[in-house]
Amino acid sequence: MDFVTILTIFVGIISAIAFYIRRRFTYWKRMGLPGPDFFQYKGFFKVHHDWTLEQVKKYGKLYGSYVLTKKLVVINEPDLLRDIMVKDFHIFPDRRGFHMGSSKIAKSLFFLPGNDDWKRVRSILSPVFTSGKLRAMMAHISGVSDRFVNNLDEFEKNGEPVDMRKYVGAFAMDVISACAYGINVESINNPNHPIVTNAMKILNTDAGVGIVLS
Repeated sequence: MDFVTILTIFVGIISAIAFYIRRRFTYWKRMGLPGPDFFQYKGFFKVHHDWTLEQVKKYGKLYGSYVLTKKLVVINEPDLLRDIMVKDFHIFPDRRGFHMGSSKIAKSLFFLPGNDDWKRVRSILSPVFTSGKLRAMMAHISGVSDRFVNNLDEFEKNGEPVDMRKYVGAFAMDVISACAYGINVESINNPNHPIVTNAMKILNTDAGVGIVLS
């Protein structure tokens, strides 16, 4: 091939790529939604929710954004979120998927599956979190919360630093144990309790799950 032919092909390829990028990153503008014209996520350098709040102040409570070349709508309107997550869940059953490992627990967490898996898990878990059952859990949660605050008070009185990851993890473990099994574990003081040790074994089977839950 001569130089002109090669140059023509090269220009054609560059033009096609430029057209694709322009069309991809002007999608929300064509749909009438405000938002950035390209992927400009800075949450790697800032706290994620701080970055999101900056975008909300700039573009409003409903705007279009991009993750690499994927399109997404960011919603910060409570009433609209309630409609999507609860009232009209049958219309919006799908959720963005995250690959957190190949173990059964990684594939079964209610906030991870997409498509029919999410809908199936949601149908199983929803009856557990009815308003009546949540009210019944409040006494257990309140008791665990009081112990949690008392433990932190001791650090405050002594002026000592506290490992919040350790204590928040223990708090979560105690809430689950109290609400699901009616057992007062006090895992921060009983790290060798069977429930604690077995729960850690489950989480440690898959690093991705452990990262999410920690």
